[in-house]
Amino acid sequence: MDELEVRRRLLTDPYHLTAEQQQQLQQDPDSQQFHQDVLELDQHIKQVLSPPVPKTLENALLLQQHKHKQQQQKRFYQNLIALAASVAFLAGFALNWSFFLYGSQSLGENSLAHVYHEEPYMHHRMAALSLSDVNSKLADFDAELSSSDYTVVFANYCNFRGTRSLHLVVETEQGLMTVFVVPKENSLSFEEQFHDEKYQGRSIATHKAILVMVSDKAETLQQGEQQLLKNLQFKA
Repeated sequence: MDELEVRRRLLTDPYHLTAEQQQQLQQDPDSQQFHQDVLELDQHIKQVLSPPVPKTLENALLLQQHKHKQQQQKRFYQNLIALAASVAFLAGFALNWSFFLYGSQSLGENSLAHVYHEEPYMHHRMAALSLSDVNSKLADFDAELSSSDYTVVFANYCNFRGTRSLHLVVETEQGLMTVFVVPKENSLSFEEQFHDEKYQGRSIATHKAILVMVSDKAETLQQGEQQLLKNLQFKA
């Protein structure tokens, strides 16, 4: 094997030498030096192509990775808090609505709950109703309003703890008065009088239904009750 062939093979693969190549290197110092130069050149090329990572760059990458992880955790907890808030809102809404429909045990409590529930929307719903419109709803309770000394501004059905009832709002000279017509077959305990810090109410039992009147003024309740009993008639 001539020297040119030896060097060509050393350039091709300087790390895996045949027995013939090793014998040639032992006999030729120039080939030995050439082999050493090739190995050094190869190591230099590897260092150039794979430079060591600076410590500052390593720290910067670790810091960036840490910040990214913190952001992921922050978004996770934000989403978790938002989900918890939504669940709490729905749970609170369900609890309030359940109490509104089923939680109160007395006629007075249930009446006040209805008044407070409708209060934010009442002024947007009020409109003078004709006597025939009111009587068409009262007919479901075997009742009729013969005449009226006041204006009925709201009439709609409502739920008194599972009992279909009628919710009326009348406009008297003294102010607004809410009237509930509740069938006698209901699951609420009767209260002749009730009140809270804002409203006061009175219940009257007839042979067909219970009339519940609620107002924020005593004089409105007194005058409205007299007018209602004078004009509202129940069938025998």
